[in-house]
Amino acid sequence: MAANERKQLISLPLKFVFTEAGSSAMFRQNVKINRLKMGDQTEDYGVFLDKITADFLQRMVMMNYISKIEVSGVEPVENRTDIIELSKLIVFSILFRNFAETSLEQLLSSESLKQWNRQNPSMVIDEKTQFKEGMLQSFIERHTEELTEIQTELLDPILKNIENDTSLEQDEKKNRLEILQSMVSSIYPLAWFIILKFNKTRDFLALLRPVRLCLVEFLKKTNIAEYSSLMLMELASNIANLNIQKEAKRLYGNENLDVKHVIRDPQLRLPVIDSLRKKNNLLTFSWKLGGISSAMGTRGKFQVVLYDQDINFTATRESMAQTKNVDARRFNLSEFYKKLNKSGNDLDLGMFYLSFLDEACSNMGIRFESMVNQTQSSGMGQTITTLTFIL
Repeated sequence: MAANERKQLISLPLKFVFTEAGSSAMFRQNVKINRLKMGDQTEDYGVFLDKITADFLQRMVMMNYISKIEVSGVEPVENRTDIIELSKLIVFSILFRNFAETSLEQLLSSESLKQWNRQNPSMVIDEKTQFKEGMLQSFIERHTEELTEIQTELLDPILKNIENDTSLEQDEKKNRLEILQSMVSSIYPLAWFIILKFNKTRDFLALLRPVRLCLVEFLKKTNIAEYSSLMLMELASNIANLNIQKEAKRLYGNENLDVKHVIRDPQLRLPVIDSLRKKNNLLTFSWKLGGISSAMGTRGKFQVVLYDQDINFTATRESMAQTKNVDARRFNLSEFYKKLNKSGNDLDLGMFYLSFLDEACSNMGIRFESMVNQTQSSGMGQTITTLTFIL
């Protein structure tokens, strides 16, 4: 995420479920792990925090310490900014992590490194190589000037393409440059070690080229952070409005109540929200972070899930079915939201963005699927809306 746009402190009721590596790290740091009730009504182990810094969260995701993040019992309109910022931060972190993994794999599988390993069997460099603690960082620090030159060479063609792209506004160019710098900062020390090892050799450019191609590929995919976050908010608003409509009619005893009036009038809306909160009928937002394994269907997979304790399954599913294949190409993101904010005529209008998101993902080389399911247990119904992305 662009540094100047990142909200440094996100204040939300956050639940973190750790990976095996994350649990081990928390144990070493004497962090108490608790049993947590999750949005799907199961229990898992992790920690609860009411705020977190953006940098800390990004480091945790980059280190593959977190498997799931949830925010429960929040109202989308009241918490819009924090939810969007959190979602964008999570997706950017997943993108950076996958770029770092992919670029390292490119180097480790390169013919140049394979040849080096054959010629130097006592100094093999691969994913199993064990380095003394601090050795890689110390090596990189000793070659800071050299590394700066390499980074310039790595980025120069990409920077020129961005600068010469007449379809981009200056703010968009600046944002891409900042994202690019963040991606470069995410490159693993072992990758820099290999690149530095081959600097000034005839194999250097052959090693650098795949890393540059990875940068270009993942830079193209970074729009998914904003697209998926805004899609999540539109879905959340749509489902929340369904809940408000039903609860308002129950609370005010008026079947003909104008739900748009309730939504816009705080004096009518806030008692409805309070009633839903007391019933635990506010939404749960969940991000399932997938993994870094190269197994088919695992690498780069993440899911954004909305859990709704009320029974909106039929309405939500039918709305998605009717709008999923609508041709929304005439909207870009900015135009769509301007139309959405001005119209106020259709609470389901946000669903039209599904077709926009599907096409955008296709153009970015990202697989996208959406699904709405219903579960029923112990007399409690639950609507589960899932957006799945494979980078």
